[in-house]
Amino acid sequence: MAALSSALLFAALLAAAQYVLGLLHSFLWVPLRLERRLRRQGIRWPPRSLLSGNAADYRDLLAAARSAPLPSFRHDGVVARATPQYAVWPARYGRPFVYWFGPRPRLVISDPELVKAAMTDSTGAFDKAGAGGNNPLARQLIGEGLTGLSGETWARHRRVISPAFNMERVKVRRCFLRHGT
Repeated sequence: MAALSSALLFAALLAAAQYVLGLLHSFLWVPLRLERRLRRQGIRWPPRSLLSGNAADYRDLLAAARSAPLPSFRHDGVVARATPQYAVWPARYGRPFVYWFGPRPRLVISDPELVKAAMTDSTGAFDKAGAGGNNPLARQLIGEGLTGLSGETWARHRRVISPAFNMERVKVRRCFLRHGT
C-alpha cells in the first residue's frame, strides 16, 4: 500500500513539475527569446509585465482616449479613439513596434511592402490579430473583413473578391466615375 501511495505521489509531482515547466516555458523562456530577437532587429516596445504584458498601459490609453471628446471624424481622430496604442506608441517607440498581450507579442507594421507581404501571405506565417484584436471598438471600426481573416477562410474570401480588382474592371469603373461627376 505504501508503494502504491508513493508511486501516486511521484506521478502527481511529475505532473505538477511538467505543468510548472510548461508555464515557465510559455511565460518566461519564449517571450525572452522573442525579445532578444526583436531587440537585435532594432524593434522597441513599451515596458511590459511578465503576466499581463502591456494590458495596464493599454487600459490607461483607452480610458484616456474615451474620456476626451472625439476631436473630429477624420481618420486620425477615430483611430486615436478606437485604438489609441496605434496613435501613441509609434511616436514613442518608432515603427515597427511591438506590444504584448500577456506573453504573446503583437508586431505592428505600417510599411506598405511589409503590409502587402503579410496580407497576401497564404502560408500561415503571419498570424493576423483579427479585426481589431480583442478591442470591440476597433472591431466595429474595421469589421470582420479580409484583413482579419487567415487560413482557408482568407483564401476563400480572397478568391471571391479578386475578380472585382481586375484592371479591366477597375478601368471601366474609373470611366463611370469620371463621367458621372
